[in-house]
Amino acid sequence: MPQEKQADQKMGANSGEQISEYDFSRCKLCAANTARPKYTLKNTTVYACDACDFHFINHLDSLPSETPSDAAIPLDRKALDYIEGRLPDSEKQLRKNLLLVKRHLSLSGAHCLDIGAGAGLFAHLLAEAGAVVHGIEPQSIFRQFAQRKFGIALKRETIDARYWQQGFSGFFDVVTLWDVFEHVNFPAETLQNAYDVIKPGGWLFLDTPRRNALYYRISEWSYRLSNGENPLFLESLYSPLPFRHKQLFTQRQLLKLVEKTGFSVVHMQSSLLRQHNKMVIVCRKQ
Repeated sequence: MPQEKQADQKMGANSGEQISEYDFSRCKLCAANTARPKYTLKNTTVYACDACDFHFINHLDSLPSETPSDAAIPLDRKALDYIEGRLPDSEKQLRKNLLLVKRHLSLSGAHCLDIGAGAGLFAHLLAEAGAVVHGIEPQSIFRQFAQRKFGIALKRETIDARYWQQGFSGFFDVVTLWDVFEHVNFPAETLQNAYDVIKPGGWLFLDTPRRNALYYRISEWSYRLSNGENPLFLESLYSPLPFRHKQLFTQRQLLKLVEKTGFSVVHMQSSLLRQHNKMVIVCRKQ
């Protein structure tokens, strides 16, 4: 995860169904009622779908409230310094992401939406490259930082909101989901909502951890051999704490989902070996 968001202060890109009523036997990917507990961890349970083998935890996030008192919470010096201090590490990766985008289209005058914009660094880089930038960040503290540091006004409304779905239907040349997809409550719905605001011929850029990487497989083997006593990386990969990882995809699942949504895959890169491996996918709307 980019360092400016290292505390996993990532908000789901959609609020989805009523959280208190969700039945986790219903797979969040294929919607079949065939999900069952697979790994019992200290603070959460990983469910796996018998139909599609999707892995997700039995937790959904609520969107942060923003009453007038919440909105008035200032960006204090401690928070400012914390976010500022992590920007250099984030910038290294996000500049690579920017180069990836620029390999596929010119950003001059392009209308771009960065979902889960965090502190606004990638939105800032897009603007520097000549794009017309919009960004989504539900957390007030990050929106304040983006406004103060980069002069960028990020929106609180998530991608499923009427503001985007009606006001920007088929509008954007580019939508980016950097390090977001593993955090949202309902990824299939998030992807569909992103698809709906992209213009025909427009682009989606997305990265997310790869579940069938070697470190994940080793963790599964360790869990089974130790009867759940030693789950290795599973404890750090999933957490019910706010805005942490709720699900992880295999490459096959991710490709199937983006194609089912209506995108054509232009580029895909991933590695089985790196512990914090990410899949990076470039898609285009037909």
